[in-house]
Amino acid sequence: MDKNQLEVTNLNLRDKQLLSRAFKAFDSSVSKLRQYQNKLETEVERLDNELHLKNQELTNVLQSLSSGLIVTDLKGTVQTFNRAAVSITGIQRDQALGCSINELLDTPILPEILDNSALEQINQDFHQQFVYIKTGEQKITIDSSTTLMESDESERQGIIINLSDITLLKRLEEEAERKNRLTAMGEISMQVAHEIRNPLGSIELFVSMMKKDFDDDSMEMELMQHISSATQSMNHTISNLLEYTRPIPISMDFLDSHQILGEFIEFSSFSASQQMIEIEWNPQAPHAVLKGNQILLKQLFHNLFINACQAMPEGGELRITTQNYKEKDPLILERFTSQLAHNNRELLLLRVSFEDTGKGMDDEVKKKLFDPFFTTREQGTGLGLSIAHKTMASHGGTILVESTLNQGTKIDLLFPAALEGHDF
Repeated sequence: MDKNQLEVTNLNLRDKQLLSRAFKAFDSSVSKLRQYQNKLETEVERLDNELHLKNQELTNVLQSLSSGLIVTDLKGTVQTFNRAAVSITGIQRDQALGCSINELLDTPILPEILDNSALEQINQDFHQQFVYIKTGEQKITIDSSTTLMESDESERQGIIINLSDITLLKRLEEEAERKNRLTAMGEISMQVAHEIRNPLGSIELFVSMMKKDFDDDSMEMELMQHISSATQSMNHTISNLLEYTRPIPISMDFLDSHQILGEFIEFSSFSASQQMIEIEWNPQAPHAVLKGNQILLKQLFHNLFINACQAMPEGGELRITTQNYKEKDPLILERFTSQLAHNNRELLLLRVSFEDTGKGMDDEVKKKLFDPFFTTREQGTGLGLSIAHKTMASHGGTILVESTLNQGTKIDLLFPAALEGHDF
């Protein structure tokens, strides 16, 4: 072999060795890359799982909130609508997503034009209360609080709207105000009644003495009769007033509300038919026993029956229904502090409803409905519903009213249901 061939052979051998080492290095690098890729894929999968769990946890938190949570984009289009929002508004999530929040609730929750000025106003906690009509014409009061959703870099990303159903709270506030008014009016009325009754007695005495001086058919005797009649009428009004302001001492027994209502409806059916009013009786409460006074309860039911009949001068329908339900709202449970609510955090109530198809009433009338001497009838005394309210209070219950003008009125009497083994 000559010198040139030997050099070529040596060169090929070195190249093969270099190539071999290069391939080994390449294989090692590829192996390491695959290991890094596997580690990266494992880490990405772990992070994806963590992100999914975090998103699921956040979704569960949002869905479990007791207040309604709605998230919109910066144009007011709904992106998130939790379960409480569905419950409060009666609108299903699928219906809400992608809709304008103002059109969805038919209320200007957000400013019509969401420019920088409006967004800045929202960022200062845009707060309002409004009346919302749910499915079935049910009116509720909603409290809404609106804030901007921002990133860590203060970049505006959307709008957060928090909804709370404060209907019961508003009712309790109105009832507290009413109680304060009634207490003040009761004290004044008692003082005024005593001041008026004394001179009335003197007038009645003088009239009876003067009657002896006139003939029975004389004009003077007729005038005396008018004075005497007016005095007796005023005295009767004062007696009702004193009866209203006087505490009710009552004896309480365990009573079957279905039996009492059944007897009352049987007694009232003839009067109702004479006025072209049909009574529909729906006893649905499994636990119909309450602790109360039978005489006062019959008077209470009679007063509500009379009011319903007067609201339907051309006839109509009166639905009387009983139901049980468990009340868990602490604002309502505070009304039943003498019961077991503070131990159980819920209370089984008996609801007795009187619902008519009469004239109904507007909000201004409803606000004054239980005020003494307030009446919409010329011959009314304005004490019937005031006494009904007082009767419910003496039974440890409460009375709620829903009414729509020209559609009808529903009065709910809420009693603590008397369960076996619990003596209230």
